[in-house]
Amino acid sequence: MTNQNRSSYRKGVDLTLKQRAFVTILVRQGCNPTQAARQAGYVEPKVASYDLLRTPHVQEAVRQERARYVSGDLANVATGTLRAIMIDENAPASARVAAARTALELAGELGSSKRDVDNDRPLNEMTADQLAQLIDKWQGERSELANTVDADDVTMPCAADSSQLLQ
Repeated sequence: MTNQNRSSYRKGVDLTLKQRAFVTILVRQGCNPTQAARQAGYVEPKVASYDLLRTPHVQEAVRQERARYVSGDLANVATGTLRAIMIDENAPASARVAAARTALELAGELGSSKRDVDNDRPLNEMTADQLAQLIDKWQGERSELANTVDADDVTMPCAADSSQLLQ
């Protein structure tokens, strides 16, 4: 195959036009690999799909396309759906609250993904006072995790018993 038949799909991933069509159809239409190969124009779609999905640069292109699709088109649909539910006065209150909660979690304003402004900022952008506060916070967390070991709670095997431990 000549280089003229290949095109750069994404950085570091060169695909033929058929491979590019296969990847796009597979990800965007949600069909199975054989159907995607058939629609992309492969003569033996079952064999082609099997081979394509085992080719590293095609696998990488599928990963990249999925990430792009999810973070782009699907994210837009998802946020649109959340908005529609939140403003629909006929929707059950529980659905509206759940949609609002999900939107706030995605925005990093609620739940485990809530952003801590100081922790999100790169260290090189913090002032000396902010760095000192962060160090104090980390030291406090480390202290909370430390356990005091009481010598009475520790038992040491005697030399005669240690041979039994190795068996």
